[in-house]
Amino acid sequence: MGSVLEGSNVQGSSFTQQGASIPNGEHTSGAVAQAKEQVKQLSGVARGRVYQQVDSRKGELVKGIQGLVTTLESVSNNEEAAMARPLLTSAVGLLRKTSDRLENGTTEELIADVQDQVRQRPALFVVGCAAIGFALGRFIKV
Repeated sequence: MGSVLEGSNVQGSSFTQQGASIPNGEHTSGAVAQAKEQVKQLSGVARGRVYQQVDSRKGELVKGIQGLVTTLESVSNNEEAAMARPLLTSAVGLLRKTSDRLENGTTEELIADVQDQVRQRPALFVVGCAAIGFALGRFIKV
């Protein structure tokens, strides 16, 4: 009676002692290096595609922000909004600055700016994410 490893008792098996051997370290390290290189290439391609998508939609976002700026400016010029005028003026300035940065900056620069801000103020980032999540939850609910 043959051993199970030799495959004599397993019907349709072609498993042998040679198939069970473990490749030496040289072949394994070469395969790992190739796999790492392929992962780097794939991540670079994926990153490039994401950046292209962001760049193609940046213009729409800038137009939306500029429309909001126009609306806030018209509201702040209303006499009924006299108490909120300083807040509205500040919001308009911030939105203009954001719009200009989006319009003139590359996607890589914008991501680097966001990463820097998150590193400098992580608590503010978490609170902002929670506020955005709450607002989106309210809008989706309706």
